[in-house]
Formats: sequence, C-alpha cells, structure tokens
Amino acid sequence: MTTRYIKPGDALNYTNASGAAIAVNDIVVVGSYIAVAATNIAIGATGSILGDGVFTLPKKAGTAMPAGTKVTWSVADKAVIVGAGVTGDVFGCGVVVEVDAASADLTARVLIDTGMGSKV
Repeated sequence: MTTRYIKPGDALNYTNASGAAIAVNDIVVVGSYIAVAATNIAIGATGSILGDGVFTLPKKAGTAMPAGTKVTWSVADKAVIVGAGVTGDVFGCGVVVEVDAASADLTARVLIDTGMGSKV
C-alpha cells in the first residue's frame, strides 16, 4: 500500500453516534482530541467538525490562563481547565493563544489540533 494524500485536516466528517443531537459550535470529543461542530449533526447523521484552528472556548472561571497554557477539555464542566482532569476528559487538547485569559473570564482563545490531546 502506498501513502496517498486525501484532503486537508481542518474539516473532518463525523458520524454522530453519541446518542444526542450536536448543535453547531458544540465541542465534539473524538477519542483523544476535540473538535468544533461546523453544522448541526442529528443522531446517526454525518456532519462536518473542525479539528484545527483557533477558537473561543468556554473556560471554567477561577483560574487564570496566560497565553501558552496547555488546557484540558473537561467533559463535566463543558469548558477548558488547567490540569490533568478526570476520566473521560481530554488532556492537552489545546493551547491558550494570543490573549491571556483572566481568572474571572468565561472564555479563552485556544488553538486546537487533532494531533493534540490524550484521553484521561
């Protein structure tokens, strides 16, 4: 078998087997990485997810996240946090970029990439 280029990796097809409808801009956990839903994806349907880029993501208040901070996606909090997280979370799913996120902020600007992250 030879290596063959298929397409850029920023937009990926995703079949929703989660048991719940996914709304546009929802975070989708795919194994050891996160992506952002580019469309609404009904249960059992296939839609587009964005796994590469800079996104404004929900952030758990109470922790400052300076630019360069590696973050974890907390499934329970539906937000990025600092630290390893708990079972089911995606550790190292992205890096805060461009703007520091203050402790009181509810969002952070995060670079995500499908090559980042590991399942806790």
